[in-house]
Amino acid sequence: MTLLLEILSDSFMDIIKTLPLLLIVYALLYYVENRLTSTPALLSRAAQFGPVVGALAGTVPQCGFSAAAAALFSAGYLAPATLVAVFLATSDEAVPVLLAGGASVSQVVWLLVVKFVLAVVGGYLLQVTVFRQAIVKADEPLEIEMESCGCGEGSPVAIVIWRTLKTALFLFVILFALNLVIAWIGEDRLSTLLLADSLLQPVLCALLGLVPSCAMSVLLAELFSSGAISFGALVAGLSTGAGFGYIVLLGDKDGRKRALPIITATLALAIIGGMLIQTFLPL
Repeated sequence: MTLLLEILSDSFMDIIKTLPLLLIVYALLYYVENRLTSTPALLSRAAQFGPVVGALAGTVPQCGFSAAAAALFSAGYLAPATLVAVFLATSDEAVPVLLAGGASVSQVVWLLVVKFVLAVVGGYLLQVTVFRQAIVKADEPLEIEMESCGCGEGSPVAIVIWRTLKTALFLFVILFALNLVIAWIGEDRLSTLLLADSLLQPVLCALLGLVPSCAMSVLLAELFSSGAISFGALVAGLSTGAGFGYIVLLGDKDGRKRALPIITATLALAIIGGMLIQTFLPL
């Protein structure tokens, strides 16, 4: 009981220390999101210019963006290769959590750059192979809903505080569970379970990223910050972490028929990219 209370106290204090930085990061993200008025137009061009636009748009810190892209795909407005590019480029809650967890700015920049390159290369590879016969409604007007997750409702202060507290809560639960596991089985055993120093670690993290919850991006960011997973494994996990995009994709009757190839392609590219990065770009 004493150990449990100690872990609870330590985890709580760690979160308290991260709150100011999380608040600042989410305030900046809110500012960026509301200044990027060209983002809907950017996505509307994705049908014409392909994965590079999808990857660029997916990198933008927009709330619920993967869900909006999945909805457009289900309606036939977005090519499958472009949707995969959006999914691969999206980072969900990882950036603020990484910064709050002590990751360097250079590591975060590398993460975004590597995921963008992976999304572009993977997207065009799929466009000329697996999805070469895909047809989109390029000649029809696109209607894009950027507020599908409800993040834009309410005053700016309330939105920033809510996003900060929500992430802090996820982070607290994950940090508490992680500290509990370390105290129970030890760091060496945890490293073994997470396949440390193995090329299979990106596979494990990519599978974790498929869980449609932003808690997974928080978990992966925290594991990387603590040194439990490699940079390549982080990239693999976040590249499959499309969050609510999978829910929208599987929830729509028409989109559900084509969901499996999209998810499979995203998973395969994330694993391959993660393995290559772990081998040639250890950060």
